[in-house]
Amino acid sequence: MSDTEVTTKPVNKLVQIDEMFGQERIKWTDKVKKLAYDLKDGDNLHEVAAYTLSYRQIIVENIASIASKIRTNKAKLDRGFKEAWIRYYQFEYKLNDKQREKFIDADMSEDFQVQELLEAHKDFLTATVKTLDNMGFAIKQRMDMKQL
Repeated sequence: MSDTEVTTKPVNKLVQIDEMFGQERIKWTDKVKKLAYDLKDGDNLHEVAAYTLSYRQIIVENIASIASKIRTNKAKLDRGFKEAWIRYYQFEYKLNDKQREKFIDADMSEDFQVQELLEAHKDFLTATVKTLDNMGFAIKQRMDMKQL
């Protein structure tokens, strides 16, 4: 290998998913913070209300998409668990059920982690929707206070 060649390590799927979700969390956190600051100032409440509703709908669609991926991944996990159970049942060494489960958990650990990342991101988005809902109520109260 020459001095100019660079060896690259393939990026782990888990790292890619985590980074992608991390960037998305930062994006949504920044957008919600900006809305909160604008709500605090109270100058352009109609624009804040419009963005709040728009962001809420976008996130609800993202939640539906992730929920679908969670269901698909869960079915994949169930099939993989069943196949591994049968494989380890026919293993040359006799394993008890607890040992068999440990082997399967080790074999499927990356798939389980993907599922956990999907569920954690869905939870984040659900909490963000709740924050936007609360902001919607705050916008109405703020508008009512301005009219007094």
